[in-house]
Amino acid sequence: MEETVICRLCLEPIYNFICVNCLGKSVSRWLSKMNSSLLSGSQKFHNFLLNKFSSDQNHEFCIKCKNTIDTVICPYCYVKEIFWWVFDEDATLANKFAKQFNYDFMGLGYLPNVKTRNLTPPAIVVKGERSDISICESCGQVSYDLKEKNGSWLCESCGDL
Repeated sequence: MEETVICRLCLEPIYNFICVNCLGKSVSRWLSKMNSSLLSGSQKFHNFLLNKFSSDQNHEFCIKCKNTIDTVICPYCYVKEIFWWVFDEDATLANKFAKQFNYDFMGLGYLPNVKTRNLTPPAIVVKGERSDISICESCGQVSYDLKEKNGSWLCESCGDL
């Protein structure tokens, strides 16, 4: 039986794990192009996350660098933490960061310029033919022939009303 690794921040299962070191390298490359003065601060924050969330019990294999790492944070949570760190340093840069590392932290949707229909998912309801409980929900009498009508289980006489 294979054990599922859980993110230490959001407590959700991690599938297709990309380690914080690989993500940190991507963030550092991006910051070096956008605002290199923030590189040392981002590295300090990265090391803080590594130390804070490392674990002796959990290890995960990175699908990018092929290393096993003991800081088990999902890519979403790591990038979200970095986003808020960047936001505290430079809100304008954080907006660019959110577009580059798009996890929709700002709640704009993945395609903010595309108008979509307001779709409502269909409700799937399974209705039984008969009730296992033999008491009419209208009159309270015991009946062996209850039928569902408008969401209630009714005896034959109440169902005809």
